Amino acid sequence: MKYEIVTLQEKIAVGVSARTNNLSPDMGAVIGGLWNRFYNEGIYASIPEKTNMKALGIYTDYEGDEKNDYTTIVACETAKEPKEGEYAVCRIPAGRYAKFIIHGDMVQAVASAWQEIWQMNLPRTFKCDFEEYQDDSMDNAEIHIYVGLKETSEIESRCGLLCSQCAYREQMNCAGCVHIEKPFWGDSCPLKSCCEAKPHKHCGSCDKFPCQLLNQFAYDEKQGDNGKRIEQCRIWKE
Repeated sequence: MKYEIVTLQEKIAVGVSARTNNLSPDMGAVIGGLWNRFYNEGIYASIPEKTNMKALGIYTDYEGDEKNDYTTIVACETAKEPKEGEYAVCRIPAGRYAKFIIHGDMVQAVASAWQEIWQMNLPRTFKCDFEEYQDDSMDNAEIHIYVGLKETSEIESRCGLLCSQCAYREQMNCAGCVHIEKPFWGDSCPLKSCCEAKPHKHCGSCDKFPCQLLNQFAYDEKQGDNGKRIEQCRIWKE
């Protein structure tokens, strides 16, 4: 699924919220109930100083990743926080986001998009993600999905692997590629050595990116990741 990297300013969002979990059997009912309250109980109409007419579906206050509890908020963007009313208020943080644009059924298209996003190798912050509904069409809606990304200074390896997702990190007490002289699995890593000799922070900074060596590792049958590390370096590069 295609996306672009964008930088957003902080947004104030006001609406209604609930706590849920993607693995919970009532997750759909919880989120659907918020949307019902938002429109059918007059909450949307009552929110003061809206900056536009678009609705937002926000996911924030994660306890971990997409498998853990989080707060979901149905809201709209406002110029400032309301002084009156029992609203849920969220400040969508400024920063880098992966922006996806999808079209289709307002419910099914969003659900399918998130299924794909969960499988992607994105360096997510798990601080705040949100959907921005561009119109109120149920059958052929345009929805922009924003997924919060770590800053480029938070690189985890030279070649694009995400050390924080490595199954061996705790087991081998590995501090990660950028913090060690040699890997736990051998005397040296040719990608790490090449990158640091140039010197570059990561392979995506090299004018030969993606080089033959990086491609060889990324698509190797035994140790490759089907090109995910190359995509990660592109994200860090942007």
